[in-house]
Amino acid sequence: RVMADLASYEVLTEDLGGDILCSQISAKEGTNLDDLLSKVMLQAEVLDLKANPDRDAQGVVIEARVEKGLGTVASTLIQRGTIKVGDSFIAGEASGKVRALIGFDGKTRYKEVGPSFPVNIVGITGLPEAGDLMVVAENEQVARELAESRTKIARERKASSYQSGLMESLAGLFSGEQKERREMCVVVKADVQGSAEALARSLTELKLENDEAEVGIKVLISEAGDVTKSDIAVASVTPDTTVLAFNTGANAAAMDDARALGVPIEFYSVVYDAIESVESRMQEVLSPTPEGEYVGAAIVQEVFNIGGTGNIAGSKCQDGIIKKGSNVRVMRGDKILIESKVRTLRNFKAEVDQITTGDECGIGLLDYEDFEAGDIIESYVVNSK
Repeated sequence: RVMADLASYEVLTEDLGGDILCSQISAKEGTNLDDLLSKVMLQAEVLDLKANPDRDAQGVVIEARVEKGLGTVASTLIQRGTIKVGDSFIAGEASGKVRALIGFDGKTRYKEVGPSFPVNIVGITGLPEAGDLMVVAENEQVARELAESRTKIARERKASSYQSGLMESLAGLFSGEQKERREMCVVVKADVQGSAEALARSLTELKLENDEAEVGIKVLISEAGDVTKSDIAVASVTPDTTVLAFNTGANAAAMDDARALGVPIEFYSVVYDAIESVESRMQEVLSPTPEGEYVGAAIVQEVFNIGGTGNIAGSKCQDGIIKKGSNVRVMRGDKILIESKVRTLRNFKAEVDQITTGDECGIGLLDYEDFEAGDIIESYVVNSK
């Protein structure tokens, strides 16, 4: 099936008479990995792909993380040149001096590594992002100045983007087309920087909206490492901020501060679980549910106009009970239209005090008549404090 799909995009493998090498592998099962590597080596030889080891090193950051006792560690694939212990380098907005080169087994240490070699680099100030280019610099001062320059440029871009968004918001506001914008703030911590970036990017792309408002996500922090006291302090400044810990933990001091300040910390190992949890809270921000204990709900099936009484919602009780005089909210889709009280409650022609699951009834509310078929009338009891 995969081969056929590729062929539909004019990508023909050797098995189908094309010139593109193909190896059917499974990273999970470890199937055909040797075949894949041999084909990669063959292709490199045919294309005469070579790298010069006798030059300053250049590579790409695969991921970055914070490890106890080592500080920031960047898993890097050297593309060309040779990197040595003691070399100064820059990676994105981070810079540093190589204190150690550690193999992917976590034990082997090297004095230098050359092209096509994956290695963990220790000695970085800051936290580079996955995909950042790592380049050896002339000295530590040059590397630091370059990193500061890149940080300044990135800050200016963010400021420019913010101003542009602000101008668009103001233009929409004055034109009367702007919806109310609500934000939900989160702090993202993960085991590696790549995971933190991926989760933060997915969250910032989430958008929910209705006729009146739209809700987006604002990521206050997106970093690798355990949840710390400083993360809790940042989260506590903005009300209702949640800390998301992905494949990482929280130290005891952070947990104590979180409990004292009422900052929730949620732990996840699956990205989709974190996203679903955030989406459900966004829905609550978009259409806040009034405080109260749920009692029952009815669905509007038809709307009747009763002379002198107004519109009555011909409904069927789906769950629980609904009482005459009880507090209700009318919901249309994910939007709460109004909160009101039950003015009249009829079962057939008789006025009744309550209805239960399965009963058909006519519901009249105080100061509201704009019912539509499919609306949900939800009854609740206000909690006493």
